[in-house]
Amino acid sequence: MSKGSNTCLFGVIRPAADSCDERGKSVKSKPELQPEPELPSELKSEPELPPELKSQPKQREKYEWESKRVEDLEMSDFSMFDDDIEPFMFICARFIYKNKAQIQKDKEIEVAMAEYRECSRNLSVFDAIPVPKISGKCGGVGPLPMTDDRRLFLTPACHLALDNYNAENQGPNFVFVDVVKTTYRPGGFYYITFQAQEEIPNSPVIAFQAEVRIWRTDPPIIIKSCAIKTT
Repeated sequence: MSKGSNTCLFGVIRPAADSCDERGKSVKSKPELQPEPELPSELKSEPELPPELKSQPKQREKYEWESKRVEDLEMSDFSMFDDDIEPFMFICARFIYKNKAQIQKDKEIEVAMAEYRECSRNLSVFDAIPVPKISGKCGGVGPLPMTDDRRLFLTPACHLALDNYNAENQGPNFVFVDVVKTTYRPGGFYYITFQAQEEIPNSPVIAFQAEVRIWRTDPPIIIKSCAIKTT
């Protein structure tokens, strides 16, 4: 049975997005910032078809429950969806209806999220693992693939983070070697693990971790923290 939407929400107010803490160490210099790598070709939208080739969407007839006032609806009005293979949910102030497919999906999400919480219990944001896709959750901190383009994009931030570290800590100066990995939080927040070594020939490579924000700000790179990785 086809439906226009898998989930109907009435009277639900979305919470305001968390404000980003802009405090942190900002660097006065403005290094040249490499552009964020483009999306892979398979993720880019396909070129738009000319109007004459676009198919007109078929208009479906309204279900009976769609013609009722919300306050007059009952759970029985949605019995037509009970055995639908596609998950369906309806939420209003008086009740929540879920068909069998939605109930099964909720159980699978609960199992997947329990495993995710167990696996990520002792992980820092620098070692975050992906949230299960079945959960449908967006946001949060998750890993990004380390491509050559992304490594080039993050390198200036690593240099600035290391400059801050050298300026604030007494001891040997460190020089940047390479980016190891990164995780990301929406809003331009990167949690980067990178390598550096002392300015001494044949010195050992040491892992650093830096929290930075790369955004449309002035300066475009803000260093939140930078330290030697402890574990």
